Amino acid sequence: MKKIKTVLTAIVMLLSISSFAHRAPEAKGPDPEKVTPVVKAAFENDFAKASLVKWDKTDDFYFASFLLNDVRVDAAYTEAGELIGTSRSISATQMPLGISVAIADKYNGYEVNDTVTELTFASVTRYYVTVTNDKQSVRLKCLANGDIEVESKTKK
Repeated sequence: MKKIKTVLTAIVMLLSISSFAHRAPEAKGPDPEKVTPVVKAAFENDFAKASLVKWDKTDDFYFASFLLNDVRVDAAYTEAGELIGTSRSISATQMPLGISVAIADKYNGYEVNDTVTELTFASVTRYYVTVTNDKQSVRLKCLANGDIEVESKTKK
């Protein structure tokens, strides 16, 4: 369970870093030649059409940040080449209808942030979205079926 939380946190952090930081090419982490052949082969099999791939390594995990169909995607792999999870930023309008309806019902009067983080881990896709009103900002973790869990609340 601790390893799952660590990987989830690492994926979310990697997405945040790749979304907001513009690092110089030499500061992108391991050189592609240092990524193990097993991980590289698994990645190329999973994302054959990926371009502009950049690698990072933390502890026992490799993280690839790349473009796929002009969308920035991040993927996490074990040293054995197992795909652990993926994440990407999407527009709020791309969220599943069940989530949009559930947010509209539970958070009537809140404004939904335009950008949503879509995270797939252990074959489950979660959507992280922020809603705000004049009093607070609420970070939500949502499942496609409309289940919503509050991640955090911040008063304005």
